[in-house]
Amino acid sequence: MPYMQKILLTLLLSFLFCSIFGQAGRGYSPGYTFLQSGNIVLDKDSYLITAIGQSSKVKNLLAGDDSLAGILQKQVALIRAHISDTCRTAESLVSGFRWRKEDSLRVDGAFRRIYGRQPAPFDALVDGQLRPSGYYQRFVGSGNLDLLLRAWGQCVVGINYILDQYGLGRKLRYPAIDSVSYDVRGEYYQDLLKALFPFLHERADSMTLFVQPSLALAWELMRANDRDEPARFEPLEQGENRAATARVKTLDWSRYKYTAILVPGEGPELATVPFDPIGRMRCDLAADRYKKGLAPFIIVSGGYCHPFHTPYCEAIEMKHYLTREWGIPEAAVIIEPQARHTTTNFRNACRLIIRYGMPVERPSLCVTTKDQADYIDDPRFGNRCRRELGYLPYRDLRRTSDHEFTFLPVMECLHMDPYDPLDP
Repeated sequence: MPYMQKILLTLLLSFLFCSIFGQAGRGYSPGYTFLQSGNIVLDKDSYLITAIGQSSKVKNLLAGDDSLAGILQKQVALIRAHISDTCRTAESLVSGFRWRKEDSLRVDGAFRRIYGRQPAPFDALVDGQLRPSGYYQRFVGSGNLDLLLRAWGQCVVGINYILDQYGLGRKLRYPAIDSVSYDVRGEYYQDLLKALFPFLHERADSMTLFVQPSLALAWELMRANDRDEPARFEPLEQGENRAATARVKTLDWSRYKYTAILVPGEGPELATVPFDPIGRMRCDLAADRYKKGLAPFIIVSGGYCHPFHTPYCEAIEMKHYLTREWGIPEAAVIIEPQARHTTTNFRNACRLIIRYGMPVERPSLCVTTKDQADYIDDPRFGNRCRRELGYLPYRDLRRTSDHEFTFLPVMECLHMDPYDPLDP
């Protein structure tokens, strides 16, 4: 075969490969605007389903598949049956909506089959939404079909996690602060669960996607336990962080040694105390460094954590303290109000640094009390990050004093976590 014909054949095969399997390697796109379904919690916990719901072509292709329609019909029938049957225990009412391996594999097979026939709408979904969102950043090396399947796998894990924790009462990652609020074997919770099914049945006729019944039950269980933390203060850029995000675009970064100062929160031990004394010390240390001009922003990180069902958000209490007691301008304080552990203090701060368009090749400073600094400095902390997140939520972490670390953000931090529905 002549040389030019070989070149043309190679290009043609490359084109066909990309057409069939999608483009690998593209990831987060700065300035990406998230799709919204009207439910911020579910948007964060299952962004794949939000994206599918707003792609009429993909939605119709999935709704028209007999195998997926069978899964939908089976779950809707189970909702209907639980209205009048004698099931009352959490196990008997909730377990049927957990995704079993065989059902998940049926969905996997349906995706492969439908994608093989009509890849274009799915490629548009993956390339136009899933990749640039950053939600599936750890999968960017995959082709489009593989990324889609892996995103679906995370969705299954996330739904089952919610059903296990808030339906079946299983104690999962952070049981001291995230567990179900009621005794799942108690009469009240059994009555509550039983009441959910006629409530869900009223909306069953509008369900067209195979995943909607189980996802709807998962959401109602979170609502029943007042677990809407992922939606609180959102959208941050139009509320608590509005002044700071506007200021990001105006800065001369060369004036500062660090991009930002991260302050991890500390939840109080007493329900009557809004702001822990250790948290106050951490803010004092950070304020001192801000006043010295080391960074233009302080990122205060911490959600509604300790004690169980506390009405106080660590990040909000820290922001109030810094602005009122230290006189730090609101435009210099960025809240991150969802982190539930030191691992996600780092991860979520890195997310904001990346998404807000701050310099990612300049180091940031983590400032905390010595007790937490010693914990971060211990190799067991890095091991916990790898075990729970799958990666280190920073790079080049270096301790520079009793109270300080420098670090750089990593893009993997954008990836959502299905094992933490209150802070995915």
